[in-house]
Amino acid sequence: MNDSFLVSIIIPVYNRESFLQETIESVINQTYKKWELILVDDGSSDSSISIANTAAQKDIRIVSVSRPNTKLGGGNSARNYGFQKSNGDLINWFDSDDLMHPEFIERKVEEFIDHQDLNVVFTKTIRTDFTEVNVPDERLKYSSTFLHDYVVRKISWYLPDAMFRRSFLEDKQLFDEDLLAGQDRDFYIRLFAREFPKFKILDFYATYYRIHQDSISEKIYREANIKMQVSHYNSLINQVEVLNECNLLGKNLKQHYLQELKKRLPAVIKSKASLSKYFKEVKKLSDLNKTTAETWLKLFVAYFSFQIFGKGERFLK
Repeated sequence: MNDSFLVSIIIPVYNRESFLQETIESVINQTYKKWELILVDDGSSDSSISIANTAAQKDIRIVSVSRPNTKLGGGNSARNYGFQKSNGDLINWFDSDDLMHPEFIERKVEEFIDHQDLNVVFTKTIRTDFTEVNVPDERLKYSSTFLHDYVVRKISWYLPDAMFRRSFLEDKQLFDEDLLAGQDRDFYIRLFAREFPKFKILDFYATYYRIHQDSISEKIYREANIKMQVSHYNSLINQVEVLNECNLLGKNLKQHYLQELKKRLPAVIKSKASLSKYFKEVKKLSDLNKTTAETWLKLFVAYFSFQIFGKGERFLK
């Protein structure tokens, strides 16, 4: 295969000494050889940066950098900084604890070579613990209402599934560095709402998503961290704003976001975030119908229950 495109693989790294070497080796073992791997350390306190530096010394295609102290901490900032440092014609973000199939890059590049108008090529992911659990993720599929179905979670995918043509990403806001959670969906919804891409989905499982107790996403669900929940809430507000700005916020999506915001009331109250802003956002999504009236009733009952008893989640189901 003619290695006609330089592919940038961008990986944020934070305390991944147990997995990082295997992830790097899965990139080195790619059948497609014209790539650069940009490892962006996000302030690790373990030996991750040493592992990255050693890899960079052994292979000139690997670049090990640290997020500048002038930039906010977090994976989003590291992903954006990695993009700034990249030189590739094609861009693929990846995670520091996952593994690539040997043809992860090649199969995607083939499509960009064959179809010059493509902006994005998707592959698929298998969730695995490399012992007993192997779960192919089957949520990604074609749809005539692709963005709508992604918003309402009829379809979905993981961040590493997408390889982008660089020209599609340039001069666009990429990852929101203020978000702690919900950043992938925020990224895709903002990006695709403003310019819907020409894309192709390959029925090829190219990413091995490692299931383990130190996974950031596993921690979020396990700990139900209030800061993370508020970040999800802020992400929802961002999405509504962009979809409305792009005239894509129809009745169905309004109802979807209204129900999503309803679930976030406990986090807003517990975090002492602005309730007036919260109810203002809820009002923007409210149409005159029975479902909306029922939602408002549940919100008020839950709100007063929190004020009096300190709990009220059961009213929001």
